[in-house]
Amino acid sequence: MHKNIKLFILSIIVPLYFYGCGIITPKVQRENGIIESSERDSSILKYFSYRGINLSNSSAFYSLDDPKDAFASRLFLVDHAKKSIDIQYYIYENDKTGLFFSYRLLKAADRGVKIRILLDDLASSGLDREWRSLSEHKNIELRLFNPNRLRSSFRNLGLLFNIDSLGKRMHNKALIVDGSVAIVGGRNIGDVYFAADDDTLFFDYDILSIGKIVPEISAQFNLYWSSRQAVPAKRLLEGRFSKKEMRKKSKIFQNNIDTFTRSSFAKAVENSDFYQKVFNHGIKFSRADEARLYYDYPEKVATSEDDPRTHLSSRVKDAFDHIEKELTIISPYFIPGKAMIESFKNMRARGVKITVVTNSLASTDVFAVYSGYRWHIKSLLDIGVDLYELKPQTLKGRTRSKKWLKANRASLHTKMMVIDDYRLIVGSANIDPRSIKLNTELLLVIDSKKIAKRKQEILDDLINKENFYKLSWGAYPLEEEDQGMPIYGPIWMDRDRLYYSPPNSSYFRTLGTDILSILPIEGYL
Repeated sequence: MHKNIKLFILSIIVPLYFYGCGIITPKVQRENGIIESSERDSSILKYFSYRGINLSNSSAFYSLDDPKDAFASRLFLVDHAKKSIDIQYYIYENDKTGLFFSYRLLKAADRGVKIRILLDDLASSGLDREWRSLSEHKNIELRLFNPNRLRSSFRNLGLLFNIDSLGKRMHNKALIVDGSVAIVGGRNIGDVYFAADDDTLFFDYDILSIGKIVPEISAQFNLYWSSRQAVPAKRLLEGRFSKKEMRKKSKIFQNNIDTFTRSSFAKAVENSDFYQKVFNHGIKFSRADEARLYYDYPEKVATSEDDPRTHLSSRVKDAFDHIEKELTIISPYFIPGKAMIESFKNMRARGVKITVVTNSLASTDVFAVYSGYRWHIKSLLDIGVDLYELKPQTLKGRTRSKKWLKANRASLHTKMMVIDDYRLIVGSANIDPRSIKLNTELLLVIDSKKIAKRKQEILDDLINKENFYKLSWGAYPLEEEDQGMPIYGPIWMDRDRLYYSPPNSSYFRTLGTDILSILPIEGYL
């Protein structure tokens, strides 16, 4: 592609893509309104129920579907850490939940817990002094992955003109505490992931992990932490707050914490199912027959996108072999590509049922990706794939019964596959060229009939015309004045109503998608 044309296209895509990824034991005290235990134990595992599971040679898991439970579990792990906390995220927002999570991290650091924070540098944009201040704590070390050396207002230009390097990001998401328990999945740190945002809620999924798999998750973190791409923040970030600024910032910070803990969302977290169960050994883990962790190597961002040696895709293929009956894929950003389409054809020829769930144009937070996905709709439907798109108004019935839930728009952010009611695959990876070739990702493959079958049952219950549009392909109705052959295209079914263009999407969003879909940009999406 001619260099000037490439820069023009990327000047459009870069901003669109990157800125669119009750009953409590007596030894519990409440600090600032949210439960915090004063009891410390050498092992955080004592709070969990895993009777009969030998964690030295087995792995066990607990699903975190509910956004309140996802936030509560993170707070609980941080509050009960004794030795170490390792944090690896693509996005760490400076919002209500981000600030409160940082507050609890600082308290853990004050107790002597060693904290390592590895963030993709995209998360630090405009917050250099804040992150520098956090890393000044003697027990907190911060590193930024694949950093932009331009830290000023020219930062975005640096990204644009060095897109082949800076366009590749660390998308991994993991929290590891004391080397004995970990959370992996699709959620970053921020209001939109935990139902604390006033506008949008991401439907997402994490899984709490203990046992044999945790050292593997830790090893993945250590590999990234010690890589050349992970730069110590103190070497990179410039500028510090003056004493006067720091006093002012500290006062604002404390006011924000106090306001948050009085909020209806904080009360909902305090009363979450996770907090109600954890102090009574009600968090019951399920043993996996086998669990395997796959991840890209950090050098992926510094090597050719076509070099398979650094890609998890070259090693995870065995997880998709021998699918016999059913494959369910949930991916917020879905661009399958020719190889996957061909694989789907072979599976359908064997009678495998394939269901794909993704965002609609109205629900997606990155409509540029939809422009790439739309070209594959006909191929998917012709093969016999059941294709569903999330309705953005799915939350409307829930907000009336849950006062803490302020969001009025839903967006899908879950990355998950269920295979034959036996294998569950979760992690950070989407089904798109960016996850496959550009960003680094991690995937957890869990073989467990109990876990996978339960997840499939939940999905079967949720995937209906109340929550999703079901797609088909057919002829569009002709008006009386129309002449010639009928026009064929995708049809969105919403209960008893049919749509012949993406439903509930604004004119400009639809127009923008139409324009982007004719540009040769799929490899960057």
